[in-house]
Amino acid sequence: MIAFLDGTGFITSRSSMGADLSLLISIAAFVMLTVGVVLAKSKRYEAHRWVQTVAVVLNAVPVVIWMIRSFRLSILPDLPGNLGKSVEALTTVHAVAGLIGVVLGMFVIVRANQLEAKGQSLSRYKNLMRVASVAYLLATALGVWVYIAIYGWPRPTPCRLPTPRRR
Repeated sequence: MIAFLDGTGFITSRSSMGADLSLLISIAAFVMLTVGVVLAKSKRYEAHRWVQTVAVVLNAVPVVIWMIRSFRLSILPDLPGNLGKSVEALTTVHAVAGLIGVVLGMFVIVRANQLEAKGQSLSRYKNLMRVASVAYLLATALGVWVYIAIYGWPRPTPCRLPTPRRR
């Protein structure tokens, strides 16, 4: 599994498969979290709970499988000495925001699903949900920035149409 994730990515020529998949999964989870907020504002709480639960769990997968490992191998050994370097500082801030988002998100979905099963109100967790949402927003934006800072902006490859054969 790790050998596959360490392989060449598909978004840029310098990225890895793990970085590319992490980026796409994180963006997909963020879109789902945003849809969940819209569902909550329209008072569709059951759909909101399911969408948020799936999004938080989906987002946790690349964090656990790829991001923690990458941070531990690439950034952590040189801390705090390299915090003056922009990429290391940016990656560290991204990691802290992401950790806050994942921990709060997991806590909220576990609690929400427990309380929903008992038919109890979640209103006392509204502020915590909002903080988790902001942390996810910040972590996702910083994650895109980290990806671009490390691997560069994806350049589309020119599309070449096949030339017709002459008879």
